[in-house]
Amino acid sequence: MAAIALPPYAPDVASNDATVSGVAQNVFPRADGYGPVLAPVPTSLPLPEDCRGAVAVVSPAYGTWSYFAGTRTSLLRYNNSTKGWDAVSNPGRSYSVPDGDSWQWALYGFRLIAVHLGAPPQSLDVDPQSGRADQSRRFSDLGGNPPRARAVGIVGEFLVLAGLSIQPNAIWWSDLGNPEFWTRGLRTDGHQADWQVMPDGGAVTGFAGGEFGVVFQERSIRRLTFNPGSPQVFDVSLVEDNRGAVAPWAICKVGPRTFFLDRDGFYTFTGAASQPIGAERVNRTFLSAVDPLRLPQTIAVRDVYGPRVIFAYRTKAADPGRRALLDAALVYDWQLDRWSALSLAVTAGMATATPPISLDTLPGTLESQSLSFDDPSYRGGIPALGFVTADNCLSLLTGPPLEATIETADAMLARPMRAFARSARLDTDADDWRAAVGSRESLARSVPVSWRPETAPTVERRAPCRSSGRYHRIRARIPAGTPWTYASGFEVDATAEGMR
Repeated sequence: MAAIALPPYAPDVASNDATVSGVAQNVFPRADGYGPVLAPVPTSLPLPEDCRGAVAVVSPAYGTWSYFAGTRTSLLRYNNSTKGWDAVSNPGRSYSVPDGDSWQWALYGFRLIAVHLGAPPQSLDVDPQSGRADQSRRFSDLGGNPPRARAVGIVGEFLVLAGLSIQPNAIWWSDLGNPEFWTRGLRTDGHQADWQVMPDGGAVTGFAGGEFGVVFQERSIRRLTFNPGSPQVFDVSLVEDNRGAVAPWAICKVGPRTFFLDRDGFYTFTGAASQPIGAERVNRTFLSAVDPLRLPQTIAVRDVYGPRVIFAYRTKAADPGRRALLDAALVYDWQLDRWSALSLAVTAGMATATPPISLDTLPGTLESQSLSFDDPSYRGGIPALGFVTADNCLSLLTGPPLEATIETADAMLARPMRAFARSARLDTDADDWRAAVGSRESLARSVPVSWRPETAPTVERRAPCRSSGRYHRIRARIPAGTPWTYASGFEVDATAEGMR
């Protein structure tokens, strides 16, 4: 019996590298192979139009979750009772998000700040402190007359705006501890609000906050470090030249790592220098598939279930009538340093948690419920990965597994001779799966793989194949809805044939 492992996903070199795979669809990398990706389950009614950014925030006072979404013309808040979306737009302002732009968010204490280039920064109190119902609260212009900006973040107690409409290559920070004070040049009065214009590197394209800030430009990366007592307030140092971020919403900070997308592919930044994570693995495949005019719309979302970040992007084949739709995704596991791919059409994503369950929305009668009413699942708060899907519904990846397709690398089953493969068994705990076996005589790019028809396993869990060739590869398909947790490789029943 010959064993063929399910190798790392690296479609850039899969056609001429027999140690990697070109197909790992709707799976997450595991140390022993791959695991399932759960299907999105709608938790809301549709938004009134395509989503242009969404966020999930936790109430600082009460620890409850709230979901917000922005569209081209409005800001909305998820209503757990109706499953719909309540308008929370600023009643004194009309929004018009430019094509290709999206809302970006930051939670400063109890204030949720929302920005985009077409309006002044908006602010909403996520913790009700008056007699009014929480759902009745609306956004308003952030105090202090801050500039319009594409990106927002927090460094210590400073609110930072980046990619300003009045100066694209500048950032502007608020006063220390006061996100509603933005007047520059008053440090003699004890204020520290100011701005910094970058002398080179192009426009500021994104920002990541934290203990220190990371300023991404078109061609530079700079570090923003608070220097108490300094007349400059912040030390702005050039960390890397000729490297930057092209997609503002594909900047994703997770602990000490900040993931981002540049013109030539995917990188991670840890404070000192950037490191390529997609070179010679997925970059060329991604750049050949992505719509180059919509490359900046790529988004990155942290996976709450594991050490992964998901990059969703718009391909050249996407629906031209849905310019905000992202129809494909790549998954990067930074702990394993491995990739996979997703077939998922979305407009926005968020790291979130399950919402609380209202008794009014439970199916059936109260007496027919199987769980006790003090069961913690009714309170929600269970970590979940959320997306606004193509139907404009907020959906959580909590459903049954998606259909998974994984392919092995080319293998010589009877080196150095040709081999005849009779059957293959997938090493998995899935009850249902299919296998297709392909063969060819050479690894040359001009020699195509000849595939045998897909077959189901017998009662002995072996899929018949009857394939003859010098090199063999196997494609596994696990149907949608099939429960499983791992797939690690194939065991092939094969015999040597001859040299020719």
